[in-house]
Amino acid sequence: MLNSKILFSLDYIVIALAMALAAMGVIAIWGATLGGEESYLWIVQLRWVILGFLCLIAVLFVDYRSLIRWAPFFYALGIFGLLLCFTPLAPEIKGARSWIKIGGLPQFQPSEFSKLATALMLVWLFGKRKDNWNGFLDLFWPLLISGVPALLTVKQGDIGGAMVFAPIALIVMFVAGMPYTYLLFLCSPLLCFIGINHDVLYVFLWIGLMCFLILMALVFRTKWSVWIPFFFISLFSYALIYGYGQELWDHFPNHAKSRLIGYWNPEFDIKDTNHNIYQSKIALGSGGFWGKGLGRGTQSQYGFLPEYKHDFVFSVMGEQVGFLGGIIIIGVFLLLLLRGLDTAMGSRTMQGSLTATGVIAIFFTHILVNIGMVTGLLPVTGLPLTFISYGGSFMLCNMIGVGLLANIRMRSSTEMMENSFLNGRSLMDIPTRIDDDF
Repeated sequence: MLNSKILFSLDYIVIALAMALAAMGVIAIWGATLGGEESYLWIVQLRWVILGFLCLIAVLFVDYRSLIRWAPFFYALGIFGLLLCFTPLAPEIKGARSWIKIGGLPQFQPSEFSKLATALMLVWLFGKRKDNWNGFLDLFWPLLISGVPALLTVKQGDIGGAMVFAPIALIVMFVAGMPYTYLLFLCSPLLCFIGINHDVLYVFLWIGLMCFLILMALVFRTKWSVWIPFFFISLFSYALIYGYGQELWDHFPNHAKSRLIGYWNPEFDIKDTNHNIYQSKIALGSGGFWGKGLGRGTQSQYGFLPEYKHDFVFSVMGEQVGFLGGIIIIGVFLLLLLRGLDTAMGSRTMQGSLTATGVIAIFFTHILVNIGMVTGLLPVTGLPLTFISYGGSFMLCNMIGVGLLANIRMRSSTEMMENSFLNGRSLMDIPTRIDDDF
């Protein structure tokens, strides 16, 4: 329960930043749909914001450590929700079966809730660790925890949503104090994509990088149970891509292939393959420095820009409020992330540090990928923009995440100042001196 001391320590700043971003999203949707057939959508979004705020308040009444104790239950519930997407309860929408529709109830997206559940499960796994890293199992369990929901999300056709699980796991493991060499070998199979180019120079490049990783393992005395399995996994991955890369590409989903082709060739087929990103750039550019004004965005209101409520809502905002407004929005995002990072740095328990880190990892990934996508810096992936994109499941999860950040900060206020802001990764180990987190 909440007492007066805890209420006095409530993080009103992070809540205000979140509500400001949510309000910006409602205004953007109102401006984009003004005078059209979907002019009612801003009211629907406002209802989700209010419901999300109530969820945020509800989270404050439960100690975050109690929520972490229930992490296995939340994780199992998230996996069950993802499995429901393979039943008749999940209709196919735009090539993906990632939404659950039960009777007259609003449809919801289990993968959004599964991201939070996965972050809490990783915190449950790493929260009581005392820098005792035992080898391969230290990588196996977090890979399994994050890999299962990621694979189920890919199977639904939502490749963009599946991508978020990787940064969650990597960032939480980093903050938990996992040795750097473990993380390097964890990422080493990604070097297999060098095998796409059969040029002998790239073959030697891959050999050189693998030799460097082995040298790092020997210098830092990494346990053989870590680097030897991942060496053979990397070797197998490289051989697979080198020998069967074209066959694997042929079996890749068509919508994902078209997005990658469009990213590699920005001027290719702007009427189909690159239509979305082409219209997005027009919207951003036409806004100029000051913007056209709320409700005056031609790209969205005249139907040129697809998915203006979801994936490309930042383009809508850029057209209406211009470059200056876009910079202000990014600035508010930055303040939110820094506030969350400050909470992680200042928490009095390792569980609090890791939970705040997991939430910030989710926010950061969505913000980076979405803004990079609409500006053409990254491939189109379909990830919504935190607090701003239209959608109930996404808004509820974002608000619950903010509730967790505020929960951690108000229950860590006695030590928040002395451990505060960017004191370095090593200070994350300070909370391990507390033995009664659970």
